[in-house]
Amino acid sequence: MRKLILAAILLISVSAQSANVKTVKSSVKNVTIFTQAAQVFRSSAVTLNPGVTELVFSGISPFINPSSVQAGGKGNFVVLEVKHNIKYPEPPKPSDGSLPKEIQREIKLLEDSAAELGFLRDEMNDQKNALQLEKDMILKNKLTVGEGKSDSLPVLKQAMEFFRIKLNDINAQLNKIKRNEKKNLNENARISARLNDLRTYKNSEEPKKKYEPVHEVIVTVNAEELTTGTVDVSYMVSQAGWTPSYDLRSSTSSAPVQLTYKANVFQNSGEDWNDVKLKLSTGNPNRSSIKPVLPAWYINYFTMATESKFLLSARERSADNAVSNEDLQKAKKDMDELPLAQSAANYSAMIETMTNVEFDIRLTYSIPSDGGNHIVSIKKSELPASYYHFLVPKIESEAFLVAKVTGWEDLNLLPGRANVFYEGTFVGETVLNPSIINDTMELALGRDNGITITRTKLPVKESSKLLGNDITKTVSYELRMKNNKAKSVQLIVEDQVPLSTNKDIKVEMKDFGTADYNDKTGLLKWNATVGTKEYKTFVFTYAVTFNKDKPLSMY
Repeated sequence: MRKLILAAILLISVSAQSANVKTVKSSVKNVTIFTQAAQVFRSSAVTLNPGVTELVFSGISPFINPSSVQAGGKGNFVVLEVKHNIKYPEPPKPSDGSLPKEIQREIKLLEDSAAELGFLRDEMNDQKNALQLEKDMILKNKLTVGEGKSDSLPVLKQAMEFFRIKLNDINAQLNKIKRNEKKNLNENARISARLNDLRTYKNSEEPKKKYEPVHEVIVTVNAEELTTGTVDVSYMVSQAGWTPSYDLRSSTSSAPVQLTYKANVFQNSGEDWNDVKLKLSTGNPNRSSIKPVLPAWYINYFTMATESKFLLSARERSADNAVSNEDLQKAKKDMDELPLAQSAANYSAMIETMTNVEFDIRLTYSIPSDGGNHIVSIKKSELPASYYHFLVPKIESEAFLVAKVTGWEDLNLLPGRANVFYEGTFVGETVLNPSIINDTMELALGRDNGITITRTKLPVKESSKLLGNDITKTVSYELRMKNNKAKSVQLIVEDQVPLSTNKDIKVEMKDFGTADYNDKTGLLKWNATVGTKEYKTFVFTYAVTFNKDKPLSMY
């Protein structure tokens, strides 16, 4: 008997505890966005009764990673368990299509009226056909058409009087029917339009909700007494991430380059992030965190069977150690300047962890679940820069302003596209890839008409050998440039001499003046400082020896 009582008490206790389920209202407070995922932090204020309570957080993203769910909070309670749950709503009961009685009555009356109008149209058609037949018979009568014979004039007059009265009566009835038909059509159109509106309303009132699975996070807590506090949950979601983009601005050819580091944040997780604090991380939690292992590498003589087996084994090892996603996504073009994003760069802080870099954005942002790009400004930096003018007169007669930028190594940049602005004007786009650029980054800032250059071919000198068919032509070029600017400029000028791939054609460099000459590539390069309104001239000469009976493609 005592065992039965204890079992009953235990059953009642378990039932009471399991029945203590509370659905809480929560909102997204913080989000840490990785390059290919995001960690969402939700919080809810709760009041807990003594005992065990299951707190249900609903409205969770369907792209949640169940293994990543965590829970915590503040208050006099203990978190016993946290789990992800999928709730499958029961299918709705068949709808009887019930509507307000007034609407139902109106629909019934209109349908009856439409049917009655149909009957009236049929009656009018029958009357119209009968009158038209009678009219045709009168008009085809022999007396009417003058073919009949009459014994006296009075009889003819009586017949014509009869026909006239009868035809007038028939035409009056036909006209009346036409007017009634028009009224009938107008009334039928009005009734049809009203019925269409009511039927549309009826269809819109029918339940159309899609009964899809609902994702929940259930936190089980235990409180010894009535208490209040906050419960926090966090979880990882896919369908979210960010890609970097940059703005590089230079105001003058003596100022440092201003770099604005921006993030194109996107998410399509199914839950909107409204007025949340963001943290951007350069990490990618989708990548494998298992360190790679190099197996033993055996060498042997080649046979087809052995080689095939080795290749298969290598593929299997590679598949085991493969990461789940690409390291980076292709950065998207962002040409618009956003003043808010620029000023927001002052409200972020960079935190460098053991494995990645995080940017703590102190302003709140709203990122809807629309899959579009939303610009978040991360930081601004001023980079030391030196400027020079680059000229290749063989191809272009104009100079190009180039900035040599340093000091970007400590900014923890990711590969991405950069918009380049000079003196407030967009001049082009480049790609920043810290993994391949050197400690100095060169940015082309556009053409500068303040520097002019001409490339003139001087008269060619020819000389022939006494024996043989070889001829030597000596070619000289003069490069003449002028600085029309109000200050001195640093110039780098490049030109070239031809290279021979035929042993019967010989190219000899005669004079390259102050240029740096690379005999492997044929490239000539001059570095010079040209003062304001000053001219500078460079001359180089080379000789080409070849068979005079075989024309050269170019020299």
